[in-house]
Amino acid sequence: MKRLDVTIIVAAALLAACEGPMGPAGNDGINGLDGKDGVNANTVCLTCHVSSNMALKNVQYEASGHFTGTSSSRNTKYCARCHTSDGFIEITSQDKFVVSNDIPNATRITCETCHQHSGFDFAGDTNAKVLRTTSPVYLNYNRNLVATDFGKINNLCVTCHQIRGATQERYTDSLGVVRAFDQLAFFPFSLTKDDNAPVNYQVGQSFSVHDGNQSNLFKGINGYEYNGQTYTRIWQHSGNACTTCHMNQWDASTKVGGHTLKPNENACENCHTTDHIVPTQAKIDAKRIELAELLVARKVFRKSVNSSGATSYSAVQTHDFYGRLFAATQTNTTYATAVVSANTVSATNGLVIYGNSITMATDASWATRIGRPWKMGELGAAYNYGYINSELSMGVHNPVYAMQLLQKSIDWLKANP
Repeated sequence: MKRLDVTIIVAAALLAACEGPMGPAGNDGINGLDGKDGVNANTVCLTCHVSSNMALKNVQYEASGHFTGTSSSRNTKYCARCHTSDGFIEITSQDKFVVSNDIPNATRITCETCHQHSGFDFAGDTNAKVLRTTSPVYLNYNRNLVATDFGKINNLCVTCHQIRGATQERYTDSLGVVRAFDQLAFFPFSLTKDDNAPVNYQVGQSFSVHDGNQSNLFKGINGYEYNGQTYTRIWQHSGNACTTCHMNQWDASTKVGGHTLKPNENACENCHTTDHIVPTQAKIDAKRIELAELLVARKVFRKSVNSSGATSYSAVQTHDFYGRLFAATQTNTTYATAVVSANTVSATNGLVIYGNSITMATDASWATRIGRPWKMGELGAAYNYGYINSELSMGVHNPVYAMQLLQKSIDWLKANP
């Protein structure tokens, strides 16, 4: 015991002799690149990271669709790129169109999804320095090899707010073999397309723009454009940024503006009266319905009314899943009438197990079948209907281009019975 006490005392003495009251002075660090002091953190970081500002931004963001939406539940390969924080960071950091695989337990969209710190001297370009990406966008619609520059802050938004890219589903055939098929078989539209050419629209295929083509409409691109027709792409607000409207003045009473990303329409009164947007939407919506009714009359669309009286329109397939033309008369022929989703999630790794199956049955919808392939121009008109119907602003992002897409579709249908 005595020996242990002595050992401790000696060790303590040596430490005291080595360090002294203040400890030894270290070597001088190297100078910065220019030998000048760095930026004062209080004048840079506290521009955003002051408690009152961060608390307000959180209140605003929690009222946004990004926060309240079911983001983290859409963590499959083709959805995670925009519906989860993990997926968005993966595609922007690696310049990819889709994530490498499903993302179990994905994180919902948060501040860090859109914001990062790529530098701390923000004097020259504050916004770009704190955004996840500001690079020109390679649009998913056709995996364009040429990037489109929508403007720095717009490029961040357009990374997701665009027409979705190619998606592939897997199904189990009658022999139990898992096979793949491309849901978006028609797009992109060829610039040399023949408006009167026949086209098969099969069960399992889609031409949906997936509620995300705001940037395409704003830019006046990627609608179905008929041969020989001209289209106006630039309009009054074409030079504006997404944030001009979607992050305008915050209104605490109605919870719009700011980081809600919901436009505060009252803040637009310097240029517009408060009743400007609604009449524009009503005019475009009337044209949308006019187009839909023409498509119903051609048996290209089917019209339905639900129990609450709401009307909806849906496209009618011309061919079954295996490419056989549906008859326009009653028949006992068995068709591949539907693709039934039976996907499950693995309890082991959280990945999606694809188990879609094909339903074989007689066709109960024969009376609403057209009995022939669509014409490409009919498909284009149906696509333009969906382009406006799914865009969510009902054409406000570019009312000139929206009206032209609808009206020229109507004109073509009338001229090509």
